[in-house]
Amino acid sequence: MKISLYSVAAIVSVFSFSAQAQSLTNTNLSYEQCLEAADGNNIKMTSCTVTEANRILKILEEKYDKMANSPQFKTWNQGAGMFNGNFKDLYSSWLQYRDKYCSLYGYSMSPDEEQGNIVQLTGAECVLELTKRQNKDMDVILKNISDF
Repeated sequence: MKISLYSVAAIVSVFSFSAQAQSLTNTNLSYEQCLEAADGNNIKMTSCTVTEANRILKILEEKYDKMANSPQFKTWNQGAGMFNGNFKDLYSSWLQYRDKYCSLYGYSMSPDEEQGNIVQLTGAECVLELTKRQNKDMDVILKNISDF
């Protein structure tokens, strides 16, 4: 059976696993502990991964907001605030890139035949890795402005 475009879009909507993720994460488990508790179950591991990606995304959003409201970036941002100007565009473009790239990456695991939940897990892992990378990149920019 071929994976439809709808299935590929499901990778991006993997964040809808939040109800399942809640059962593992309400106990305040770390990401590693959550993966251990998932006991190799792809759906549970996907939930853990989505929860961790969302946790890091919140940190990343705080960094964007800090930069957007920083006097050093007011001119570059064409105003103040994360949801104005260049920071809004940068963040939105990055999210679109991340989600589309990870959708493609997950789909590449099984372009011709369905292989169960591995496509969703792979897509979620990609989202987590790209979110971590963007978070580190924003740390570099924040360090640059603090050096002035």
